[in-house]
Amino acid sequence: MNPCSSNAPTTEGSTRHGERRARAPLLSARRRAQARLFARLLADALDPANFLLGNPAALRRAVATRGTSLARGAGNFLDDLVRRRGRPAKVPPGSYRLGRDLAATPGRVVHRDDLVEVIQYEPRTGEVHRTPLLLIPAWVNKFYIYDLAPGRSLVEWAVREGFTVFAISQRTPLPRHADVGLDEYFRRVPLRAWDVVREITGSPRVHLVGVCAGGVLAASLAAWLAAGDEEGAATLTLLMSALDHTPPDGRDDPWSTAETEALTRLLTNREGLVDGGRVGLLFDLLRSRDTVWRPMVSGWLLGERPKPFDIWAWSEDAVDVPPVLFGQTMRIAADNVLARGRLRLAGRPVDLSAVTQDAFVVAGSRDHIVPWEAVYRSARLLGGDVAFHLVPSGHVGGIVNPPRPAARYRTGSGPRPEDAAVWAARSAARQESWWSAWSRWLATR
Repeated sequence: MNPCSSNAPTTEGSTRHGERRARAPLLSARRRAQARLFARLLADALDPANFLLGNPAALRRAVATRGTSLARGAGNFLDDLVRRRGRPAKVPPGSYRLGRDLAATPGRVVHRDDLVEVIQYEPRTGEVHRTPLLLIPAWVNKFYIYDLAPGRSLVEWAVREGFTVFAISQRTPLPRHADVGLDEYFRRVPLRAWDVVREITGSPRVHLVGVCAGGVLAASLAAWLAAGDEEGAATLTLLMSALDHTPPDGRDDPWSTAETEALTRLLTNREGLVDGGRVGLLFDLLRSRDTVWRPMVSGWLLGERPKPFDIWAWSEDAVDVPPVLFGQTMRIAADNVLARGRLRLAGRPVDLSAVTQDAFVVAGSRDHIVPWEAVYRSARLLGGDVAFHLVPSGHVGGIVNPPRPAARYRTGSGPRPEDAAVWAARSAARQESWWSAWSRWLATR
């Protein structure tokens, strides 16, 4: 609920009414979820606190400042209109600089082509672990989700723990890359990066790490290597990543081809590429109260400027995507091709049950993009021993988990039940960062 709302019960009542209609038994789980989303979007947009006359806090501030807050708000609005096409700012312009405030861990590019760069980070210890790490981001996000502000950077922490770390950084595609599909992308990005890491380090094995859609690439690479009887993946780490898109009610109601094609066209820009900024806006709408309306109220009605926050800065620095790649991955998710063992990449089948290496899996209990239950179902598809960790955070906040007194997670041992709720009830709480548990886990493998 918007804390400035003067009429929250009315808004919540509208949401509950919409959600009751969305639970009609004739609708599949996906259709009900869509109806609930549209009902919530409408309720959030119509919250009286989003309008000056319906926001007592904004009116009181306007009186107390003799209109100065409204003048500042108007300036913020005009600034957002010019700089951001009307989207409310979530971080101050210029508050972060790459290489200084974000992506600041020392390293160098060891491979570059027109689609990808591979970065190797400088070691921070006299001795390093034998097996290197390869970090794979989602193809719509910048690599430095792994390397946020100093003190909150997974890369910085990993090199200090004695690991040799490499990361994939997607380059901004050009219009000539519009026809790059998943098979070509797989060959030229994760598979090429894996070759680069092995050539440089001489290590026959590599720890594969993937976040969100990057986890799909990491798991697919591990399965692809297994299909060729190749030694390659030492372990697999999946962060907030769904491999299984089975609906919660089990009803098979995938997106139609027409729906996925329409979404791809909607997100495609004049250069013929799926616009990363538009994809980011789509994700923002999943939590519009926090990511759209609250910044708008704060900036335009209250006259405040946003505070620096590294996650917001990263989230707005998106990468465009070839539309063929985007459309194919949408169809793979819609038809649940990966979970059903029907995906082939670079001439080999991708069978997740053939991934017999140990896996470390992290999910966020408040993840609004990849529900933790979907991550749990995905982990059960892997053929090796899986250490599953549930953190009380959202999609990105669960990744940024440096050791601190408040850090915690839940985990379990023994056979994993089919029902995620049963696993949660049986799991045990741990008062530490999953980064610490991961470091110990990697060090023994």
